[in-house]
Formats: sequence, structure tokens, C-alpha cells
Amino acid sequence: MARLVGLGLVVGFALGLLGLLAFGLARQGISATLVPVRPRPAPDFSLALFDGGRFDLSSQRGKVVVVNFWASWCAPCRTEAPVLEAIWQRYRDQGVVVAGVNIWDNEASARAYIREFGLTFPNGPDPTGSVVVDYGVTGIPETYLISPDGTIRRKWNGPITEAALVALIEELRR
Repeated sequence: MARLVGLGLVVGFALGLLGLLAFGLARQGISATLVPVRPRPAPDFSLALFDGGRFDLSSQRGKVVVVNFWASWCAPCRTEAPVLEAIWQRYRDQGVVVAGVNIWDNEASARAYIREFGLTFPNGPDPTGSVVVDYGVTGIPETYLISPDGTIRRKWNGPITEAALVALIEELRR
């Protein structure tokens, strides 16, 4: 009996992930937009980075943090990858951090994507899906902006433009 319950949980979890994946793929045709968000403390997370380092959100207090959820197979993610790298290069010495959370992907494809776009900002996988759940990610790409006090202030669904991201960062730096 316990074995059937365990199997049911695994199947339910897999179906839930497939549903999120289907929703994310369907949403790729929807235009990017700033989504209203109720300010709330950003859930803490830690990532083992693809470059061997570690990223801990809790150690970023006092900085504006841009958290981007992406996958290598996501066409809109590919559009915004150069934007995120440009923002990282522009702001990394000014108290702004960009962090990429790779989801619903495999490691080899994620590493190839990082190499292809020359991404130097911290990027790591969310192998258990816990960061996705904690942030309520419903599709990709999704970008969250966290203020220096550790509060989620803005959420952007879809590929973000450089102009939009600069405006949101500047708003949080004030």
C-alpha cells in the first residue's frame, strides 16, 4: 500500500511538472509584461553554480538582485540572455547582482547555453524544483527583482528588454 502511495506521489509530481512545462511553452507566444506583485520577503535559496562556485541569496543583502529563471530550450530565454549579461557587466560593480536559475533542463544543455552566450553572471540549476515552487514560477523566462532589503518588488513574465530592466533596477536603487 505504501508503495502505491509513493508511486502516486511521484506520478502526481511528474504530471504537475509537465503541466507547468506545457503552460510555459504555451506562454511563449504571449508578450512580455510587468506583473503586479505583492511585496514579500524573497525566499532564500542557495545554488551550486555551473562554474563550481556557490550562490546564496542571503549573502546578497544590501544589493539589488535580479533572479532570472531560464532553460536552454526556451526561445525567449535565448533572446534575453545577452540582455542579462549586458546588465551584469554594466551594474556588477554598482551593488546589483544578476543570478540565473536553470530549470526543467539537463546539465549539458545548460552548460552549452552558458558558453554560447558567454554568460559570466552566477548560474546554477534548481535540481529539486524547490526554488521554482518557492517563487511560484509558472513559465519561463521569469525575472524577479529583489530590493536591497530582501523584498521581491517586481516580477517580469517573458523576455525582458534592456531598457525595461534598467528602469526597474534604477527604481530599486533609489
